[in-house]
Amino acid sequence: MKKRRDCLVIGLALFAMFFGAGNLIFPPQLGVLSGENWLQAIAGFFTTDVLLSILAIIAIAKAGGTFTDFGNKVGKKFSLTMGIFLMLTVGPLLALPRTGAVSYELGFTPIFGDINQYAFTFIYFATSLFFVINPKGIIDKIGKWLTPVLLISLATIIIKNIVSPIGTEAIATKSNVYTYAFLQGYQTLDGVAAVMFASIILSALKEKGYNDSKTQIKMTINSSLVAFSIIGFVYGGLIYLGATGSGIVDNTLSRTECFVALVNNVFGEMGIWVIAITVLFACFTTTAGLTATVAEYFTEISNNKLTYRFNVITITIVSFLLSNLGVDNIVKFAGPILNISYPAIIVLVLINIVDKGNISKNIYRGAVGGTILFTSLFYIGEPITYIKEIVYTFPLVNYEMGWVFPAIIGAIGYSSIVRIYQGKLKTKAIK
Repeated sequence: MKKRRDCLVIGLALFAMFFGAGNLIFPPQLGVLSGENWLQAIAGFFTTDVLLSILAIIAIAKAGGTFTDFGNKVGKKFSLTMGIFLMLTVGPLLALPRTGAVSYELGFTPIFGDINQYAFTFIYFATSLFFVINPKGIIDKIGKWLTPVLLISLATIIIKNIVSPIGTEAIATKSNVYTYAFLQGYQTLDGVAAVMFASIILSALKEKGYNDSKTQIKMTINSSLVAFSIIGFVYGGLIYLGATGSGIVDNTLSRTECFVALVNNVFGEMGIWVIAITVLFACFTTTAGLTATVAEYFTEISNNKLTYRFNVITITIVSFLLSNLGVDNIVKFAGPILNISYPAIIVLVLINIVDKGNISKNIYRGAVGGTILFTSLFYIGEPITYIKEIVYTFPLVNYEMGWVFPAIIGAIGYSSIVRIYQGKLKTKAIK
């Protein structure tokens, strides 16, 4: 009974930490653009968000419970470099500022008008700092107190639109909806966040007295299934909301404007209040969870030289400053970074899932190296004609999944080269 209750509380907290700014603004616009093909949109979005996130958490749990354990499958230097890069990405450089910006644009200004953004974001991040300055009990605070409000507000929007749709699905304005939705799933940052949040789940389980590694893995997986069952329902509902409004809402609206227009069509004048509550709680729970997770990571890799309190304060200040750039600017900045790093995480997760202890580091290194090399050339080298011509010869490149073949070739090629080289060294030693 206790295990079920703890799984539920941790799962609810995990849902709230995952479900932030991107999760709220991407699915509705995706629904508007997909129109009558909204089921394809759900399938594509689920692939890179829900499915990948569940697999990522399982992979981390299998590896030992932290990103360091996970990244060490490739090597310690890679683990440290990629860990820092990802923590900064899902933390103070991109995801955290986005939560503050979305809270201001969607949760505050529709009700109170265009009051100084710096004043709002200062109060927002100061409140978050107060909430997470003590690392103990953060999961329980989020799961028991904040998540229920978020769930009620989201369920109200989704169920009301299911019972009484605001319109009918129009013809899709995007060709190849599945691929477009697949790529939009990158922007939520959930696949990246999943490999990070696993560590805070582990800390929560230890606080609750679960110290056996097998129990921790089982509880982590069960908690993640709770979280993503809820997330799956919410994503499906929000995409359907956008699809039913595809004949009403202008498809050229920004993501935030699109969400506001849809909810206003559902609730009329009361829409701004529903939006405000939903946005503020969605963003705040993510802000609290991410801040604590990133702070704990830097405390861990610095062997406590950087204290948790110092990290939390620093992360909060940087996030506050960058949040005032605005949502669309943050999203534009995030795109290339995510497109380069995300496939490497996918590859690492997939290999780790099938690894029963007999896959060498050379396979990991070759696959991840081939992926990063390709995505770097694809997104950074595209303006250079001869590089563009080369990368566009790879299979699946038109679906922006050209990294699949380089990952396979990298794994086979690198491991083979290392094996041959080691064989030659043994031969020389015998002689």
